[in-house]
Amino acid sequence: MADIARIIEIVEPEAQALGFDLVRVKIFGKSEAGDGEERALQIMAERPATGQLVIEDCAALSRRISDRFDELEEAGDDVMEGAYRLEVSSPASTGR
Repeated sequence: MADIARIIEIVEPEAQALGFDLVRVKIFGKSEAGDGEERALQIMAERPATGQLVIEDCAALSRRISDRFDELEEAGDDVMEGAYRLEVSSPASTGR
């Protein structure tokens, strides 16, 4: 199982570099979802001034996280072992 604290340690600076506050990091696994789908790494972030992210913000953060995870994996640090889906969103879109 992936270490949430380690993921936050990696993701938070990426969010901050874009001017976002990290709100939540959660892993949904097959056992939690119960629907047979692969695991999902859910990242929620927001702009401090608005409490939201627009779709372009989500895409930019997703690219940064993916690129950072790829760099770490190439260096031998597999943050998320196995298949998973990265979901980046605004907490405003979920009603918190």
